[in-house]
Amino acid sequence: MTMWLAVAVLAMAGPEKAPPPPRVIDADPAPPARVTPDAEFRQKRPTAMPERPFKVPAVKRFRLDNGLRVILAESHKLPLVSLELVIKTGGAANPKGQAGLADLTANLLDEGTTSRNALAIADDMAFLGASLATGASWDATSVSVSSLAENIGKALEIWSDVVVHPAFDEKELERVRGNLLTALGRRKDSPPTVASLAFSRILFGDGHPYGWPASGTEDSLKALTIADVRKFYATYYTPGNAVLIAAGDITEAALKATVGPLLKSWKAKGGVAPALPKPVAVAKTKVFLIDKAGAPQSSIRIGLIGIPRKSPDYHKALVMNSILGGSFKRLYLNLREQKGWTYGVSSVFEARRTPGQWLCGGEFVAAHTAESVAEILREIRRLRDESVTDAELTEVKNEVTKAFPARFSTVNQLAAQMASLAVYDLPDNEFDSFTRKVSAVTKADVRKMAQKYLQPEKMVI
Repeated sequence: MTMWLAVAVLAMAGPEKAPPPPRVIDADPAPPARVTPDAEFRQKRPTAMPERPFKVPAVKRFRLDNGLRVILAESHKLPLVSLELVIKTGGAANPKGQAGLADLTANLLDEGTTSRNALAIADDMAFLGASLATGASWDATSVSVSSLAENIGKALEIWSDVVVHPAFDEKELERVRGNLLTALGRRKDSPPTVASLAFSRILFGDGHPYGWPASGTEDSLKALTIADVRKFYATYYTPGNAVLIAAGDITEAALKATVGPLLKSWKAKGGVAPALPKPVAVAKTKVFLIDKAGAPQSSIRIGLIGIPRKSPDYHKALVMNSILGGSFKRLYLNLREQKGWTYGVSSVFEARRTPGQWLCGGEFVAAHTAESVAEILREIRRLRDESVTDAELTEVKNEVTKAFPARFSTVNQLAAQMASLAVYDLPDNEFDSFTRKVSAVTKADVRKMAQKYLQPEKMVI
């Protein structure tokens, strides 16, 4: 045993090894060889993926026991549900001298019910991880709720309480009114806002609701009472003047079982908004100046009476306007890229239930105000007098049609799209035919739309 151990120890020890040579480190090592990509490869644009067909989600239409119409678009990809009650009346129904009434009524809905105050509503929704929103546009008012599917039942209890049992408390009115008046005071210091408000007043006149701010004026807001709010609510917030839009992870049976009992008592009958007076177009182009001495930039607004959303020319006019004032299109390339007189310029048809406005403009270097107006009018005349190029038409149609599926990306967006069907009384197949109608627009159509709707000799500037 002793000899084996000795041999083992010797074997493990072995001969003494020389230390490794010192490592030499180059202070400035040569860079690795650079691989130069093939020039032809760099110049070749990647090929596009095959275009995926898009199908608009199917919808179901039915009524609840209280007569409320429902549009349901089921989507079970994610456990999310979005509901939007659309009252088919908005700021266009504001009586003369009561600008802002529809907006104020919508703002007060979630400021307390007969059983919950504003803080309780906010806390309960936050606990559920849900959201509740109210708001009014020119054509409609909405009360929406979004939640995880597992919490939608409890979220709907709060939502329905807001819809059916708003308190319209005098103290809340004063608080909300104060906030709105503060916001109105700030807009006096915003030239873009002043220009837009003045443009609408001149275009539609004092006797038309569109001539006044949807959010009201200082005088109109101060004069509105809680009785005015309650009357507006009682007149227009009724099942017969509303549509419920539902989208997401919910079925028809589940919706009826959940929402039906919550809105069972909501049966009051009401009226329909009065017909709007027909605005009178200006007889001759005229320039209106709001002077602010020493201002470094000018807010320019140019336009005229436009088209309603249900106009048969809507899709053709959409393409025409996009070529003129869309992103990186004619006005932008001229006034920003070539001239450098503005950071941005655009044009848009505000197509409402009745004809809205066609508006063009932006913020410009003050020294080039007159020249900018002249260039905008020149581009309008060019669109009327000359055919657009094939490249322009193809580019715009591709932009509009290929961006169309993104409108349905989320359950909230899906609900909003379906709500537009109800607000504007559009046919069920409106979205199915949208891209087809846009793709069918020709160069002749574009020029015809410009000649029909863009009249440089009858514009408000």
